[in-house]
Amino acid sequence: VKNIKAMFGHKLGNAIIFSSSNMILSKVAGLAVVGLYSNYYMVIIALDHFAGKFFEAITASIGNLMVLEESGKKVKAFKVMEFITALQAAICFCGLFVLFNSFVELWVGKAYLFSEAVVAAMAFSFYLTYMRKAVLMFRDACGLYWNDRYKPLAESVINLTASIYLTIHYGVIGVVIGGIISTLLTCFWVEPYVLFNNGIDIKLKDYFMDYLKFIATTLLSAFASKLIYSNLFIKITLINFIAGIFICISITLILWSAIFRNREEMQYLLNFAKSKFIK
Repeated sequence: VKNIKAMFGHKLGNAIIFSSSNMILSKVAGLAVVGLYSNYYMVIIALDHFAGKFFEAITASIGNLMVLEESGKKVKAFKVMEFITALQAAICFCGLFVLFNSFVELWVGKAYLFSEAVVAAMAFSFYLTYMRKAVLMFRDACGLYWNDRYKPLAESVINLTASIYLTIHYGVIGVVIGGIISTLLTCFWVEPYVLFNNGIDIKLKDYFMDYLKFIATTLLSAFASKLIYSNLFIKITLINFIAGIFICISITLILWSAIFRNREEMQYLLNFAKSKFIK
């Protein structure tokens, strides 16, 4: 009963957070800006659902792992999943950072674009949200809903307060930064803290050290891809956009493989890819 109550609180908090942006923008910036924001948000939702199919396929296996396996295997499984999540988030962030406006221009036209600063903020907000997936999947497998029951309330209050204030003073980018602030002050550290103190034996410091390495590599990939894409292509065409996708994926994978080549998780992915390719 306690977990059901806590789960309801999590769902309600998520609903408030993800629905508040349009309401704040409509009151402060007007319905025209809401229409532009909805175009971008629709793309982000579609990308999140597409990339998140991977997690839906293995959630049951993680639940079985948490019940049956020893602590060492749980830690190893989490590190592999976190590494895969970080790689997926890096590719998605790189694509959004470099090609988001190009896609929207091809889709609805140049008159419906946000500034590069707003696009960068939206891409970073997506990155922070996507990086939570591995932790949330293991938290759900452990049934730790009650342990962070107050987090959705705190996140909702911070998100609403920061978003309203920043949107009034800085426009549409304010609602995005408000979401980033609420995530960093709550989900960013509360969720791994709850998981590592109640489900998996990992030091929080080690988790954040890896997180810092992942985000630094992601930013390096994004800026390198942006530089290459901007120098190669001036006009926005479908062919150039497809080439941009190839550039983002290639640069991210190359840098990821070079920087993390000695990590156990990287070797696991390479061996898995080789076995599937050979088969």
